[in-house]
Amino acid sequence: MPLHHESLHSWTSVADTFSIFFAHHPNSFWLDREHHPTARFSIIGVGTISDSPDFSFSGEEADLPFPFRPHLVGVVHYSTEPGQIQGFDLLEVDRAFVFDHDRRRLHFVGRFDTRKEFEAWHHAALLRLALIGGDSAAHQLNRPAATSAKLVCLDQVAGYKQKIEASKDAIARGEVYQICLTTALEGDYQGDELSFFLRLRRQNPAPYAAFIRVGGRTFVSISPERFITVTGSAVTSSPIKGTRPRGNSSEADEILRSELSLSQKEQAENLMIVDLVRNDLSKVCKPESVAVSGLMQVQSYSTVHQLVSDVRAELRDGLDGTAALRALLPGGSMTGAPKRRAMQLLAELESRDRGPYSGGIGWIGYGGEMDLGMVIRTAIFENGKVRIDIGGGITSDSEPEAEHQEIQVKARALVAALSASVDW
Repeated sequence: MPLHHESLHSWTSVADTFSIFFAHHPNSFWLDREHHPTARFSIIGVGTISDSPDFSFSGEEADLPFPFRPHLVGVVHYSTEPGQIQGFDLLEVDRAFVFDHDRRRLHFVGRFDTRKEFEAWHHAALLRLALIGGDSAAHQLNRPAATSAKLVCLDQVAGYKQKIEASKDAIARGEVYQICLTTALEGDYQGDELSFFLRLRRQNPAPYAAFIRVGGRTFVSISPERFITVTGSAVTSSPIKGTRPRGNSSEADEILRSELSLSQKEQAENLMIVDLVRNDLSKVCKPESVAVSGLMQVQSYSTVHQLVSDVRAELRDGLDGTAALRALLPGGSMTGAPKRRAMQLLAELESRDRGPYSGGIGWIGYGGEMDLGMVIRTAIFENGKVRIDIGGGITSDSEPEAEHQEIQVKARALVAALSASVDW
């Protein structure tokens, strides 16, 4: 079905537009970039559940004035075998609104058999926006984000610390250099998921914030980490390793930021993962093109400081972005190094399947272009339950109490927005 596009040289609220058109749609998405200074385009829309997605879809498409290539939106799961796509929650995009925050323009895109059908939808959408006005999101905000939420950690304090020690034992034996040990918070949930996201996005803007419904499952993410971006033949991955909480004062905050940037433990951990990502990309990219364009930069968010690096490369001739996606799966920042042995140990240590957690969230376009964040800092809602997965990198220098404090810091924003209590 051909793709059609039209632009509106005017502006409206992203939140209001989503609330008007898609608030109650079971298969909808909102890739939110409005409140983060490094991002430009927010994307909202609806799609059809994809049971067998074509990750390398190609064909003649409209010439679009934005990076988004409307094909698939959703989540690619963690893979238990390196280099494979084993699970997903994906929508094939039917229609979408793309908001250009820099130029204050709204774009309409959709797949229709004829231009006439697209124009009828486009005109109806314009009329609906004009008639309803701009307070729908405000009404949604007034709904309770949660009526009650009591979360329980799957690994209680003593058990998680034992797993940290087991990880350190494996490191001492030379099996791995670093391992990303994770656990999860789970509980009942009876609130409104969209209201939860509307609050969360204001309090914790993030470059890969997202609200995605696929069937009966809802993802609410404030991920700060770029898993993979592919534009043409250019590939970028930006692993995060190293975390400190924000301080209660500007002085305390600067001390914590400086502490992170100077920490030998965090630097070693970050560098190991950078080398892992470089190795993964070298399997499908031109060897001479694989380069570290930014090393161990401190980036600050509402509740944490993070240590971030950027790895860039150029795909080999004849390969598209899905080759890079497969090469990177699962993301090295969420496994450890060496990757295969770290994954084997994690399968033994962790008390559940990761599923979507530590996969990729965002969009995959025609021709293999894509922009996926890492599935971290994400709440997953399904069947009246909520789950928040959390974890951290373990090295030979790790102190169990400090590592346990770190996972609490990483969960803080989501737990606070839920108004939840946690049994750690």
